[in-house]
Amino acid sequence: MKILLANPNITEAVTDVMAAEARRSASPDVEITAATAQFGAQFIETRVEAAIASHALLDILAAEADGYDAAIVSAFGDPGLAAAKEMLDIPVVGLSEAALHTAYTLGRRIVIICLTPRHRDWYGESAEAAGLRDRIVNLRVLPVAVRNISTVVEDLADPLFEECKRAVEEDRAEVVILGGGPTAGLARKISDQVPVP
Repeated sequence: MKILLANPNITEAVTDVMAAEARRSASPDVEITAATAQFGAQFIETRVEAAIASHALLDILAAEADGYDAAIVSAFGDPGLAAAKEMLDIPVVGLSEAALHTAYTLGRRIVIICLTPRHRDWYGESAEAAGLRDRIVNLRVLPVAVRNISTVVEDLADPLFEECKRAVEEDRAEVVILGGGPTAGLARKISDQVPVP
């Protein structure tokens, strides 16, 4: 099986982090190829940037999706997902869509950790689009600024870990989603450290 992982922002380092985590998680018979947008934002934070990212995503898919069995919209918030599903004859899955539906199978109380305040409403809307807004008990915002989107896992692991602990302790979260492609791989590293009551 061949899967195209399409990052609709222009930061190659983020594409590399997401692709590495996808390959680590995939079955040995799955080939994952990653592609990065040729124009747009370094980090998709606003609805304007998401609209541009949607266009960039469709350009990636139009140019590269031929011959693939499925595609992944590799940006939390799933910019352009509905249009991509309409455009292609193969399954197209978004990060938010996949995370939310997986979370649904794991517990009733879901918390999303957002990297910036602007993500809060957008990710809430993503949950609503997935039909799961009633399962979201909180959308927490990381209390420190993201300085370099390419090194979120290294720079912000501790504050993200603390926010996950607060989600469990204060929101009684059964499932915590780290919102944002730049956090790829971090959930695996911290999941054993956050005790679930």
